[in-house]
Amino acid sequence: MSLFHCEILSDASSSGTKLALYFRKMGMKSIIVSGCMLLIGMVGFAQHATYSGYRSPLDIPLNLSGNFGEFRSNHFHSGIDIKTQGREGLSVYAIASGKVSRVKISAYGYGNAIYIDHPDGNTSVYAHLGKLSPKIDAFVKAAQYELESWEVDLYPGPNELLVDSSEVIGWSGNSGSSGGPHLHFEIRQTDTEFPLNPLLWDFDVDDHRAPLLNGIQITPLTDTSAVSGASKKRYFATKNATGKSSLQRTAPIEVYGPIGIGAHTLDLLDNNSNKCGIYEMSLFLDDQLVFEQRIDALDFSTKRFMNAHADYRELKSKKRSIHRSFRLPFNELAIYKTIQNNGEIVLLDEEVHTVLLRVKDVHGNSSETSFKLKKGSPLSSKNPELLPSGSKLFKYNQVNALRTDSCNVYMPEGRLYENAYVWITQVRGPSDALSGCYEIGDALTPVHEPYVVKIKIGDYPDSLQSKLFIMRYAPNKKRSYNRGGDFKLGWVTTRVKEFGNYYVAIDTTPPRIKLNTWVNSSLTNKEVIFTISDDLSGIDKYEAYVDGKWIRMAYNYKRARLTYDMKDGVITADSKDFELKVWDERGNMKVYTATFP
Repeated sequence: MSLFHCEILSDASSSGTKLALYFRKMGMKSIIVSGCMLLIGMVGFAQHATYSGYRSPLDIPLNLSGNFGEFRSNHFHSGIDIKTQGREGLSVYAIASGKVSRVKISAYGYGNAIYIDHPDGNTSVYAHLGKLSPKIDAFVKAAQYELESWEVDLYPGPNELLVDSSEVIGWSGNSGSSGGPHLHFEIRQTDTEFPLNPLLWDFDVDDHRAPLLNGIQITPLTDTSAVSGASKKRYFATKNATGKSSLQRTAPIEVYGPIGIGAHTLDLLDNNSNKCGIYEMSLFLDDQLVFEQRIDALDFSTKRFMNAHADYRELKSKKRSIHRSFRLPFNELAIYKTIQNNGEIVLLDEEVHTVLLRVKDVHGNSSETSFKLKKGSPLSSKNPELLPSGSKLFKYNQVNALRTDSCNVYMPEGRLYENAYVWITQVRGPSDALSGCYEIGDALTPVHEPYVVKIKIGDYPDSLQSKLFIMRYAPNKKRSYNRGGDFKLGWVTTRVKEFGNYYVAIDTTPPRIKLNTWVNSSLTNKEVIFTISDDLSGIDKYEAYVDGKWIRMAYNYKRARLTYDMKDGVITADSKDFELKVWDERGNMKVYTATFP
C-alpha cells in the first residue's frame, strides 16, 4: 500500500519530540493537505509567526508596563499589562466574538476578571476590571445573591453570555492584587488553558528598542568546579547594554570543571521606562548552538519553575533578572528549544573558546555579547561553606526531615530545585511571639511546593487552641505574615512555601469596623463605605444584611474598604436595620449594627 509521509522533528526538550502523520494515498488528498498545513502552522508558531484577526482590548495606544514571561516574585507573568493612562474607567472590548466562559470576582489575584472563549480555539482574559458590562454584571449579581457571597467563580452555560467582537464587556480598574490601574490581558489555548504570548498577535505595540544585556554570570556546578580560580559564581559586566558588545573584561575567563552561564537581561519598549522580560535567548560555544529558550507559551502547572530558571538569590537580593542557560536538576519548564547536556559546559582542551550570547524580544530586536573562555587549573583548596550548627543536606528527589526539641520540618520529594542545606536555628523574633522564633533554612533558597513546619507551644486551654497560628517574620521589613496552622498535642502545624523565620502567635482580638459613609435620608448618595481591618491574622470573611436580607458589598483589601453600591436597590426608603459581621482568619468576629434614617 502506498503512503504519503509528512514528518516534522522538533527539539522541544533535551531528548526531542517527534511528530509524524501518515495518510492513505487513495481518497485522502484534502486530509493530507490540511494535516501537513497543521504541522506547518505548529512549526510557524515555534519560529515566531505573527497572527492577526483580533482587535485591541482598549481604544488607546497599547503602552505596556509588563510583558509575557517576565519574572514576577516566584512565577512567570502569563499575560501583558496594558497601562490605562493612570486612570480607571476605560472601555474594555472583546477582541473577537465568542461566549463568556468564566467570570471570577475576588478581592485578590485577578480581581474582577472575564474569560471569553472564541471559535478559533483560544480564550481571551481581561483582569483587574473595575466594573462589568450591564448584562455580565446582571448575571454575576444574580449568582452573588443566590450564593450570598460577593466573591464568586462562575461558569456560564454555552449560550448564556454571548458577546460580539468590539462589544464593551467592562471598564478598566485596579481590582484584586493590581498595584495600580491597568488591564492585565491574556490569550490562552481553550483546551489546555496554556497562556500564549499575546505579542505573537499583531497588536499595535511600539517596540524598536533592543533588550538590555547588562552582564553574564558564570556558576560552578560541582564541588570541584571553579571560575577565575574560585568556587563561587562570578558576574562580568558588558561594555554596552544593547546591540553588539563584549565584556568589560577582555582576557579569557578561566574555568575548570562543569560550569553554567546566565545572562543578566531585561527588555525595553518604546516610550516606556518599565523593564520587561525577554522572549528568546541563545548561547553558542565556538559557533555551535548549545542552548536556546523561547517563551511562546506557558503552563500554569509549571510556571513556578521560574524559581529554577532564574537565579532566585540574585533576583531577591540584588534585583538582577538572570536567565540561566543551564537546567537545575528539578526543572520541568518546556521553554527550552535546545539544551545540550542540560546546558553544562566543560572545557577539556587548552584552547581559547568563544562564547556568544544573544537575547531577543518578540519584535526581533536583539542584543548580544561575546567573551572568551579557557580551561583553568583545579582548585588548590576549597573554603568550606560556613553553615549553622545542625545543618542537613536536603536532597531534591527524596523525602527530607529535620527535628529539634521545639521545631520540626518535614519536606516531601519535589520541594527543592536542587540539593540544599537546611537548618533550624533559634533567632530573635518580634515581641508578640508566643514561641521561639526559628530560622528554617536560607530565605534565598526557593521552594517549589509547600512543606510542613511544626513549632512546640505547650499546653493551651481548649478555648484558645483555635486562636494559635504560625507567622512568618521578615526581619528586614519588621513585618509578619500569617501562615495559618492547627494546634494538636502542644504543637502548632502548618504548611509553608518559603524558608525563613517562623514563630507561633495568638489572635483573640476581633477585627475593627469603622463607618466612613452612611445612607442619607433622601437615599441620593452613591455608596455606603466601611473600613475594616485586623492587626494579626487578617480579614477572612464578612457578611452584611439589611432587614435580614444579605446584600453584596465589595471588598478592597488594599484600601481596607467595604463598599455597597446604592444602585443595587436593596436599601430603600422602607429599610430599617443594618448589620455587618466581620471575621478574622482565627474566627474572631466583630458586629456593627445601625438603623437607617
